[in-house]
Amino acid sequence: MTLAVERRYRSSVTESLNWTRIAQLGASLAVVAGLGFVAVAWIVTSAPNMITPLDESWGKAFFNLGAENSWLVGVSEFCHFVGGVLFSTLTVFVVSVSLLLWGRFGSPVPLPTVAAVFLMISAAGGAFLNTVVKSAVGRERPPTNGTYQLEESLSFPSGHTQAGITVWFALGLVALVLLPRAVRWWIAAPLMIFGISIGFSRLILGVHWATDVIGGWLLGLSWLGVSLVVARVLFGREPNDPRAAEQPDPA
Repeated sequence: MTLAVERRYRSSVTESLNWTRIAQLGASLAVVAGLGFVAVAWIVTSAPNMITPLDESWGKAFFNLGAENSWLVGVSEFCHFVGGVLFSTLTVFVVSVSLLLWGRFGSPVPLPTVAAVFLMISAAGGAFLNTVVKSAVGRERPPTNGTYQLEESLSFPSGHTQAGITVWFALGLVALVLLPRAVRWWIAAPLMIFGISIGFSRLILGVHWATDVIGGWLLGLSWLGVSLVVARVLFGREPNDPRAAEQPDPA
């Protein structure tokens, strides 16, 4: 890429970001979604009869929808693969390394480097948190598990659903910040929509209860907010825009 082309590309990147505001929004998201998750988890563990009608009706509706539309099962199995541990981990690794190479290191820290750290915290921390919570809750899978895909891990919260937020939705946020205005929403919106839709695919495949999916969304959003705050705290001051190095010195 020539210097002129690189400057035109980078000139369309976000001029500046209010990182204090972003951290505040992240904290609010962490608290609100976290409280919602705690409420759902309490019901699942302490008052499961309250949600049995919801789990059974939603589970049956989405599972039957897949049974009547085979293409939905195919799409859901694609989401199962892409939202799985192997593919998500590989995606986060490749994107994070690319961002680190792009941003490199400096003082203040370049924006792509901050984005890479945020993405790694969101993905790795979210996966660890999901494992811990699943072990603590100990919920079994629905009886439809194994019809299309057999999942042997515990059920609540849905790991694929949570990864849809902490990996794919997070990638959409990174795209919004770093890509040129002309294309950012064309990339970010599909990533975000895909991340959310992974949850519905788990119901179509019959491998989760509805409240597993709701819990996955809420826990994922809460950890996403935490990741924004942690990335801000780690770097302490405003990250450099990636264009900073190309600004000419005053004569």
